[in-house]
Amino acid sequence: MLLRARNWNILVVISFGLGLVAACSPSREGGPPSSTIETQLEVDERLPDTEVPQTTLEVEVTTSAKSPALESRSTIVGDAEREFLVQFPAEVSDLAPVIIDFHGGGGSAIGQYFTSNFSRLSDRQEVVLVYPQANESTGSVWNTLRSQDGNKVAEVDDFGFIASIIETLKLDPTVDASKIYVSGYSNGAAMAYQIACHLNSDIAGFVVMSGLFPVEDEHPCLITHETPGIIVNGARDRERPLSGIEGYTRSVREGASWWALQNGASEGIIETYAGVERTLYESASGTQIQLFIVENGDHVWFDFEVDGQPMTDFIWDFLSNDQTSDG
Repeated sequence: MLLRARNWNILVVISFGLGLVAACSPSREGGPPSSTIETQLEVDERLPDTEVPQTTLEVEVTTSAKSPALESRSTIVGDAEREFLVQFPAEVSDLAPVIIDFHGGGGSAIGQYFTSNFSRLSDRQEVVLVYPQANESTGSVWNTLRSQDGNKVAEVDDFGFIASIIETLKLDPTVDASKIYVSGYSNGAAMAYQIACHLNSDIAGFVVMSGLFPVEDEHPCLITHETPGIIVNGARDRERPLSGIEGYTRSVREGASWWALQNGASEGIIETYAGVERTLYESASGTQIQLFIVENGDHVWFDFEVDGQPMTDFIWDFLSNDQTSDG
């Protein structure tokens, strides 16, 4: 995909103040929960039957600015202008890896910035962070299906949107295009699953929280390499139950084993600690799928310690050190 690039560096700086943080962060009524699982965000995903407006906008993509602040950018997909936020590390000593992080249904790019808390990685680990915004005209939900049958947002090309972002990243001489990871929450987790599946050649690994992996037999994935992944779900999640959603998604365990099989691993090692069941699938070359089932977990972005590390640090350690196969 060819993109015309021009300088257009604007908008969101992190010194928003407490008002914006409060607006984008979940409420904490009654103090912290007794569980070690931190409830961070809950959204009600609805897919309204809304038409996507047709536009005739030109491509607006920036590739030159480097700032520790969030930048607002846009690109054209078909006739629609699509927006996303980018945070570059203050300094880049080597080629920088990328995490593309998807918000939940009804959420926002800036909301996911605060929810996943990957921002702490940007300067410390020299990671580029990308937060795409779902089409607000259709309820700010991701189109996770390739099929148009029963698809309420079929006219929204989210796969093309993310492919366009990836092509833009490849134009940046400071970005390591072999280390592009995807992450997501809820409806955004389904999108992360699907991007890792259908754009597999461009994706080095994935992280999904409180989401399910859609099934579309008529649109099979083209898996080109072993792909490490972290999957975290709550046993009490009613919106994205462990059993999956009939006619739409796999169960959580089936999704994990599917990815493990793509890596050549059929058997998982199960251990339980502090109310968390952990299943580790590892291929002969060392590529891992790690599945976490949280006993009392609801529909949230999880934040608990793993192997003595905060969740964010564990995620990055896993992604950055689990690249054992050729991408």
